[in-house]
Amino acid sequence: MKETISIPKNIRTKNDLDYEYLREIGVDYIEKIGSKLWTDYNVHDPGITILEMLSYAITDLSQRIEMPIENLLASKNNNMAKMHEQFLSAIHILPTKPVTALDYRNLFIHIDGVKNAWIKQHEEFIHVNCKEHPAQLSYTPFDENQTFPAPFKLKGLNDVIIDLEEEVEDPTTIISLVKDIYNQNRNLCEDVVDVSIVEEHPIAICAYIDLDPGADEEYILALIYQAIDLYFSPTVNFYSLQQMFDKGYTTDQIFEGPIPFSSGCVPLESNKGGFIDKEELIKADLRKDVRLSDIIQLIMNIEGVHVIKDISISNCGETLGLEGAWNICIKDWHKPVRCDKSTFNFTKGLLPIGINKEKVATHLAKLKAQEKAKYEDVEIEDVAMPLGKYMAPESYTTIQNDFPDAYGISPFGLPGNAKKPRKAKANQLKAYLLFFDQVLANYFQHLSKVKDLLSVDEHLKKLYVDNVILTEAEELKNRQTYYAQKVEDVTDIKMIVGDYSNYESDLLGIINDLHEEKTGKEVFYERRNQLLDHLISRFAERFGDYAFMMKLIYGDNDIANDEILRAKLSFLQNYKEISCARGLGFNYCNPESNLNDNGIWDTVNISGVQQRIAKLLGIVDHSRRDLASEFLEVYEELDDDGVTEYRWRIKNESQVLLSSSKHYHSLEDAFKELFLAYHYAKNPDNYDFKLTEDGTQTYFNLINPDINDPENEDWIIARRIAFTDTKEEGVAARDALIALIKEVTADEGMYIIEHILLRPDKNNLDQFDVEDPSGLEPDASPENFMPVCIDADCKSCSPFDPYSFRVSIILPGWTKRFGNKDFRRFAEQLIREELPAHVLAKVCWIGHPLGLVPDEENDMLHLQTKYKSFLEQLHCDTSIGSKSDIENYRATLNELIEAMNKANTIYQTGRLHDCDNDDTEETGNKIILGRTNIGNL
Repeated sequence: MKETISIPKNIRTKNDLDYEYLREIGVDYIEKIGSKLWTDYNVHDPGITILEMLSYAITDLSQRIEMPIENLLASKNNNMAKMHEQFLSAIHILPTKPVTALDYRNLFIHIDGVKNAWIKQHEEFIHVNCKEHPAQLSYTPFDENQTFPAPFKLKGLNDVIIDLEEEVEDPTTIISLVKDIYNQNRNLCEDVVDVSIVEEHPIAICAYIDLDPGADEEYILALIYQAIDLYFSPTVNFYSLQQMFDKGYTTDQIFEGPIPFSSGCVPLESNKGGFIDKEELIKADLRKDVRLSDIIQLIMNIEGVHVIKDISISNCGETLGLEGAWNICIKDWHKPVRCDKSTFNFTKGLLPIGINKEKVATHLAKLKAQEKAKYEDVEIEDVAMPLGKYMAPESYTTIQNDFPDAYGISPFGLPGNAKKPRKAKANQLKAYLLFFDQVLANYFQHLSKVKDLLSVDEHLKKLYVDNVILTEAEELKNRQTYYAQKVEDVTDIKMIVGDYSNYESDLLGIINDLHEEKTGKEVFYERRNQLLDHLISRFAERFGDYAFMMKLIYGDNDIANDEILRAKLSFLQNYKEISCARGLGFNYCNPESNLNDNGIWDTVNISGVQQRIAKLLGIVDHSRRDLASEFLEVYEELDDDGVTEYRWRIKNESQVLLSSSKHYHSLEDAFKELFLAYHYAKNPDNYDFKLTEDGTQTYFNLINPDINDPENEDWIIARRIAFTDTKEEGVAARDALIALIKEVTADEGMYIIEHILLRPDKNNLDQFDVEDPSGLEPDASPENFMPVCIDADCKSCSPFDPYSFRVSIILPGWTKRFGNKDFRRFAEQLIREELPAHVLAKVCWIGHPLGLVPDEENDMLHLQTKYKSFLEQLHCDTSIGSKSDIENYRATLNELIEAMNKANTIYQTGRLHDCDNDDTEETGNKIILGRTNIGNL
């Protein structure tokens, strides 16, 4: 029976979309609060008229709230671009850099000229000598008869084997390209040793086949060749996005792993094809054996083949006959190919058939061209972004225009002969209704700002990420989370509100003043953190622990709040790269940098895990650079009594920007004040302008905003001698100072040193003195290897292998946050959570700022110098030009290993906490006996 469509009689929703319901509950409310004064609730009553107008306006607001979310997020101009700014499309958020061997195969097959690719573990053994103390390591055995301990194999070293397409003319170029792409996408603690073309294992096939009378024997043979070639070496097919959906894959399954895309996670120039079915890729592995039964089935499936009279297979070079093997094992990491000794003889009934080899070749070429043409036009596509229609949700017209003309508040106004008392009443009603108008208009404006609130907008970026100086008015506007708009179509509104020029700013002030228990800034921090937490949670990330640590270290003040917002913003703005490359190592093979030419130092060419950890720890500058720098300096001075005191200063490359206003008796206090000043100096509100005693010049001090008493000696925390003739010039000098301070990078940062890259070279110093160096064994001495903790009886206190899947993470131990033991515990836990599960990390907090200790005693200065020299010597090209190149590399490697071994973690002084005395409960390094550990192994 056909279903009939009808309009339901009862359309009540009893919510904010139901006009009758809103009017009904409005009347009920009036009855409860005003029944003693107001008893007439009929439609002619002006109060009921006002209620009806408000009810109708609320339904308008509710209908806009119920619009599809894509309409609320739509922009008036450049909607497509704006939507992509708000949301990361599938191809920009779901793919990752390659992790597994299957991922690397997927990536390499997209390279033009590569038919298939495989990853195998490189065989590299290191021998151990326990007779010496400390134990020694070497590539060669220490004793010809040594059996214990057995040599260990380095893990994380890979060889890439590729199968080239037939039309490739220059294999060397393809090999070089594969090596470059591997290094661009190298996993942390892994490395490629060799890229080679797959070796062939020829298989001879001898067959006698009877064909149908009408079959084309040359075409049949071409089909047999094609079927056998695909059986020996399967082709990996490419599919369009729609084809992958048709195969039953979901979006997250399609975009899993490395998807090469020009502006995506894994950019690849001139990549071929579309998406690869991972199930097909698994089946396209190198074949382990060739079965005669499979070949028989392939041939019998070809239309035109009547019967196979006889068939055999054998290794090429063996005697061919009809008594070959049923199964042939293929050599490891070889691919089977048709031997040129293979023979196929055809008959039709009792009549032997001759074969024209040229026609067979022509047919085979056409078949291959047809197979390749299927995928030539297939490309990788992104999932279409759902685009809404811009509906101008902020547009609002006053409800006063909808009142009957008798009220005299419409644009037509009152009659010309209306008396002043009548006009006054009309204006009073306008003013009364303007309150409701304004509330509704603000709600509509809020609705239009949904797309701004749910995005990492440029205003916040300027506040917390970009180094820009904003005026006080700009900062207030950028801190908005409440919005208002003028009601502009009320007749004679200027007469009602008075000063119309400050109307909008007055509205914002009123909105902020509604929160009596909190200041406008506190409301901003609370609401903005909630919105950013929502955005972060979309990616299943969290910043709760980090926010707690900032409050613990800095207290509940603007410094902590600003640092929390800045860290969240920076994390969100970089999430595309952070998510994609979270397990990536840096590209030491062909480094690129925007900051200098060599790409080794002062560069963002770092590992993906380092960038991610830096953002989660709130480190401003995650680049590889000097961590023991001259910008933030603490130094010693002797007072008149010979007591050592400390002072600090903030410098750039040419001048002292700020210096401490007093001496400090402890290093901890000096550091504490230095980093507070570094943060306070970025806020223009923290500068106090003064006149010189003669009143002719102006200068300023940096003050502590948490201290209200100007007589307190801690109120002024820093000075800069910069006199100006007027306060305006002083303000300009202050803004210039803030700009310079923001350019100074704090000493927070890290080095992640991958031990696998510290393995000695495989060269021999005599290789330049002999004609054939291939027989020479590597002669790197035990001194070139990292030390290993092994007892004399070869029972180790740690794994034998100091290289495989191990990293050293070096951080400066003197900064305010990094010196705090609670923050260190938080950071070490986060580091171990974010590193790949199979990577073991050693975390060290080392060094001192420059000038505090002699340079030769500064572990960080020593290590950063040696690490930089090592990276300059590290090359992916294994070709060595001379003996001196080998010697220089080994010397540099030895110096870095020595610097790493001598580095000691430093600890700031702590305060013993008395559990029975609340006065010792304060922020800082509290030490509780029996419960406090200074570190862990």
